[in-house]
Order: sequence, then C-alpha cells, then structure tokens
Amino acid sequence: MALAHRHRRLAEGMLLGACAPVGWAVLCSVHNLWPLAEDVYAVWLFSYMALGTVSAFGVFSYLIGCNEERFAQQSIRDPLTKLYNRRLFQERFEQEFALAVRQETPLTLVLADLDHFKQVNDIYGHPAGDEVLREVAARMQRLVRQGEVAARIGGEEFAILLPGSTSEQGRVLAERLRLAIRNQPMALPGGVLLPCKATLGVAGLDVVSATSPEALLSAADAALYLGKCQGRDRVVVQTSDWRSTGTACDLNATWE
Repeated sequence: MALAHRHRRLAEGMLLGACAPVGWAVLCSVHNLWPLAEDVYAVWLFSYMALGTVSAFGVFSYLIGCNEERFAQQSIRDPLTKLYNRRLFQERFEQEFALAVRQETPLTLVLADLDHFKQVNDIYGHPAGDEVLREVAARMQRLVRQGEVAARIGGEEFAILLPGSTSEQGRVLAERLRLAIRNQPMALPGGVLLPCKATLGVAGLDVVSATSPEALLSAADAALYLGKCQGRDRVVVQTSDWRSTGTACDLNATWE
C-alpha cells in the first residue's frame, strides 16, 4: 500500500514514454518513410527511441510518485513521533465507530497521558522532552497490531484505536504500554536515564453506551482523569455507569 503512488506513476510514465516510439512508427508507416533507412538501422533506431523514452519517462514519474507519497505521509503523520496525527485519527475514529455500530462489533479507545511531563521540559529542556515523546511513540508502535491506530493527539497525550477489541483487551494493551513506559527509563542525550510513567483510560463499546465518537472519547477521557485522581501511573477502564459516578478529586486544574 505504501508503494501505490510510485508504482502507479511508474506504470503511467512508462506507458507515456512508449507513445513516442509508437507515434514515430505510425508516422513512418503513414508517410512511407521506412524505405529511406536500412532495415537494421531502422530497428536499432526504433529500439533506442523506445528504450530511452520509456526509461526516462518511467524514472521521472517514479520520482514524482515518491514525492507524492512523502507529502501524503506528512499530511497524516505527526512530524515528531511519526505516529498518526489528530486529523487522521479523527477520520479513522469516525469511520471505525460507524462500522462498529452498523455491524455490532467491538471497538475500544485507549487514551494515554504522560505523568508530570511538564517537569521534564522544565528541568531537562524541550529537546529532552521531544526525545521522551519519540521513545514513547516507538514503544507504543511496537505494541499495536495491523489495523489498529496509534496517534499523538496532544502535547503528551496519545490515543490508540482498537477495532474489534473489547474493553478487557484494551485494558491488557494499555497495561502492557504502561509497563513498557515505566520499566525502562528513557535515555536522554548525555547519558541521562529518565524514569517515565503514564496514566491510561480505556473505554469500549461493549461496556459504554456511546452514541457518537465524541461520547466514547469523553468516556475514555473521564477514565483517564479518574486515573490521575487515583494517583497516576495506572490503567482505568470505564464502567457502564460512569456518567453518574463522577470523581471527588481536584488536581488543581493540572495534570502535569
């Protein structure tokens, strides 16, 4: 799929390049120019023209296709972490939600937020913070399967969309990600090893009665907030009565 643009452009270029020798052959036939040249010379000339134009147009078109792929990836990828960006995530979220509702299949959303990330930027600087985000994204990418969507949707906030997965399966993945972040310190420039933790909220259609993607997102966000209230560095799975329970926690309006 990643090579679709360049392969399509290569085929188009080669086809376009083949038009030149074919057109020359047609003109020679129409105007009876073939006798003006020896047969061997005509064959070599035609072959040279065919090979040259097909190769030139093919290579040029292939390079255009490579640039198209690069621009397409830039439009859907977060430039820092290389995960999907918020726009692509929102598009896929709406598509997968509609499909899950129509086919009555599971769909789970996992939200992850790094704990006390502001302190990393304040103490070690933003380049160190960027390195932490890249490493977290790399560890996240290693855990997701084909068809699942991992995205960076905010500064230090990430989302994983799990089509076909239940809340329990989402919890298992979220716990694996939490441990992957916690158990191995982040290596910063200069040899500094920085411990890092994350809080994750999980919400699935098999438990939460959500009528829209926004409602499921709110449920996962509420679970994430509850995890912050309970002390951070944990996974919270949303329950069916989450709207009526609420929390009695005050984080001083900050999650850092």
